[in-house]
Amino acid sequence: MHAHAAAGLREVRDLLATFTTPSCIERAGELEGAADKVTSCAAELLDVDSERLQHHLASAVRSIQSAEQTAASYERNPLSRPIAQARFAMQTGVAMGALQVALEELDPAEEAARDRLRDR
Repeated sequence: MHAHAAAGLREVRDLLATFTTPSCIERAGELEGAADKVTSCAAELLDVDSERLQHHLASAVRSIQSAEQTAASYERNPLSRPIAQARFAMQTGVAMGALQVALEELDPAEEAARDRLRDR
């Protein structure tokens, strides 16, 4: 059961890793369902005895939702687009980092993925 949850978290992390430039905010629609997927994975991992893990997953969900809200404001308000792009990049980065730390807590072998993400 944990393998399924970890695979879902990896999928969302890999999606977030594709948001590498400020113009990626225009692809924010790809985030649809990502927060729900992290939430369902967190529910599968409730039996793991780690408050820290759940904290990181909750942080990832909040950051993904914030990135989606930022993308919506990007569409509505052309004057604040540069700020929205920066906020979007920050929120997707925070979410990706939180998921990476959660995955490392589940499986220490995930540190190799962290090194790969850092070198991109």
